Amino acid sequence: MPETLLATLASIFGLLIFVVLMVVIYRRRDGGKAKGKKPQGREFARDKVVSAARGFASANSFRIIAPARLSRGGTVANLDAVVVGYFGVLGVISLGYGGEVYGGAGEDTWLQVGADGSRTRFESPVNETAAAVRAVRDALFSGKMKKVPVEVVYVFANPNVQLAVPRSMAPMRLKQFKASLKDDRYLQDSGLSLDDVEAALRAALAPGGES
Repeated sequence: MPETLLATLASIFGLLIFVVLMVVIYRRRDGGKAKGKKPQGREFARDKVVSAARGFASANSFRIIAPARLSRGGTVANLDAVVVGYFGVLGVISLGYGGEVYGGAGEDTWLQVGADGSRTRFESPVNETAAAVRAVRDALFSGKMKKVPVEVVYVFANPNVQLAVPRSMAPMRLKQFKASLKDDRYLQDSGLSLDDVEAALRAALAPGGES
């Protein structure tokens, strides 16, 4: 075989190896989009969070509204689930952001940096949960119930997210959320009427606030 032909084949082979390596590197940096993974935005893995809340409610014969978009007194809360139990009301906000998430106390917005370098600002979950608590309480006050314990938590549902967030901000992952539902405080009986609490919350639902 002529040396020129061997050199040509070697060059082609080397080029093919280079192309294959570049494809592998690109796919890794692309975060698996080529494999058909869902965009890792807010809605990512939301069903898993809601499923955990439904299982918790069902196991304890509690009530659940999912999703629940409440509107009262000028305050709007977009909750992925609201569980009504004898302990009180538990609201849940699911955050499916992937990549790296940066946030701190006193910041109105937090930052998501995606695997592709994209940067997305979103409302501080701390502020969002505080607004949700106000909306739930306003709904209960309208139903003449002023002593119902209210708690709202936010859950990062994406297992691949890297959180650069102070622990004082109480960020919760899906595994932590599921574990928290076994806490004894949710077994306490405050003497609430589940019918009355649920009715007050449903009366505050915005049009289309529940699917």
